[in-house]
Amino acid sequence: MPDAAGAALLGCCAGWALLCAAGRDARPEGVLLAVLAVAAGYACGRIGGSLLPAAAPAGAALAGLGSLLLSPALPLPDPSATGPGGRAGAEAAL
Repeated sequence: MPDAAGAALLGCCAGWALLCAAGRDARPEGVLLAVLAVAAGYACGRIGGSLLPAAAPAGAALAGLGSLLLSPALPLPDPSATGPGGRAGAEAAL
């Protein structure tokens, strides 16, 4: 309902500008461009608001991927220093 009311109001504004300019030397282009700018801003806001629930996690995932790719390489631990080797290590793992 609010979308239909907003579209009707913008249509009335554009119609009023054309009605006032009819039969005169008036130029309604400025008013019509202003109405078009308001309509475009409203549409972009509605689209952006509907995409925000999907765009926020995607942006966070891209930020995490970027920080992973741009971070310096971390040295891997020495395998011999991780724990006891041989049978004691296998029994500990079980």
